[in-house]
Amino acid sequence: MEEESYGSSERSSTSSEESASYSTDNSSHATNTKNSEEEEEESSSSDDYPSKRRKHVPIVEEEDRISTLPDSILLTILSSLCTKDAVRTGVLSKRWAYLWTFVPSLHFTDYSLRHAADYANFVDNVLLLHRASKLTNFSVEVEYNPELKPRVDLWVRFATTAKVDQLSLLLSSCFYKLPQHLYANEFVSELDFRACEIKPNGLVRWSSLKRLVLHKDVLNKVLLGSPRLELLELRSCEKLNRLDIVSESLKKLVMDSNYEDGLELEIVAPKIESLEIIGEFYGMKKCQIKNASALVEVRVDFEITMEYEDEEQEEDHYKNCENVVRELLKSLNQVNKLIVGRWCVKVLSIMSVKHLSSPVLNCKCLTMKTSMEKWDLPGIASLLQSSPYVEALVIDIIFSNHDLEFIDKIYDEVNLWKSKEVYFKSLLQCLKTVKIFGFGERFHTKDVFILVVEFLLKNAKVLEKMVITEPWVMQNGIHNMQLKFLQVSQKLLSFPRISPHAVVMFPF
Repeated sequence: MEEESYGSSERSSTSSEESASYSTDNSSHATNTKNSEEEEEESSSSDDYPSKRRKHVPIVEEEDRISTLPDSILLTILSSLCTKDAVRTGVLSKRWAYLWTFVPSLHFTDYSLRHAADYANFVDNVLLLHRASKLTNFSVEVEYNPELKPRVDLWVRFATTAKVDQLSLLLSSCFYKLPQHLYANEFVSELDFRACEIKPNGLVRWSSLKRLVLHKDVLNKVLLGSPRLELLELRSCEKLNRLDIVSESLKKLVMDSNYEDGLELEIVAPKIESLEIIGEFYGMKKCQIKNASALVEVRVDFEITMEYEDEEQEEDHYKNCENVVRELLKSLNQVNKLIVGRWCVKVLSIMSVKHLSSPVLNCKCLTMKTSMEKWDLPGIASLLQSSPYVEALVIDIIFSNHDLEFIDKIYDEVNLWKSKEVYFKSLLQCLKTVKIFGFGERFHTKDVFILVVEFLLKNAKVLEKMVITEPWVMQNGIHNMQLKFLQVSQKLLSFPRISPHAVVMFPF
């Protein structure tokens, strides 16, 4: 059988040397074992009875169960390793000596190789010995320089000849111009390019492409030549003030960070169903979604950063952030599922204490990420106010280092919630489920957390269940923290509930 032949054939002097090294180690081990047995026999010649008993105790060697697994399973295990670690397994035994050469997934990183020449030589040697006829994944991550171009060209040719499914070229320092033959590939389904120039001379023919990740590149020809593309990720792509995406197949778009100062982003995507705007955007002035009638799910979990020298510049920065968040949410009023990140929640808090309203949203499923600090409360209240049709609410409590202590001088959180109580009663008419993640890791936020939970139980008329997931303190068994969490749980259970069907659930 073919599987049995993986580890039995001999193809290179390199592997022979490894086997020789292994044999030497085994010989040394055997010699040491023999000496130990002789010493044991000498010691057992005395009249000491326990020593004689030790002489007859059988030595049981541990069974190597991993090596007894079929080659197909071992290859799956090796595929999850970086290629350098997979190659190292060749010294384990004769069974493993050549097994790595049939791994269908190759991952090359230069973390452990200081010089580009050493990295390139290693990749060349691996590819010379590699025997798999088909590649599922080929990934190269290296600090690129122009001297490596002929080598990288050969590596790309190797991958495409092996009909690779997923190809990643994650380069840095300099740009690498993709070879022209790569633009006509009917087998690749996923591409991930960083610091790569996409300049096709003719049409792009990526007929099987479903996922594309671009870090700094152009799009038009790529989208036209990728009729099956389903996921597009744009990371740190500059000069993309307007995205017109008319692809019939593209279902998800991810915008991840942009450091172009003053970016004014417009996304026109009538066929897109899912959109994520995440990461850091330096000095962004505008972000709007237009003509997105098919859009169902949106995640806005980004942050606008800016350097400022005085309070006036800081105030101008926050005014700009308020405008961006307001206009973005206004363009998402028809989305069914919305995820709002912690930075956006804090911007909504600033707007709320300034008596600036948030646009009305029609989402039925709302997720908010928050540190559950007291300066998050206005933002949480603002989101609930502007989401009258929410049926499922998810609160994800996460750590945040964005403190807005200046808000403390403007508002009192308890009076804030009491002042909105009458207004909320007319809004929380649809809320049926609430899920809360992350509570218990930072107990200094428990007062704010209790305030929010009490308010929801008191005003959600059709609430069916509130699920509070198991916190870190319960999973790791810190006794004092467990007691505090149990005390909080008992307090939550004692709160009145306006809904007769409401159930509060804990993971214990």
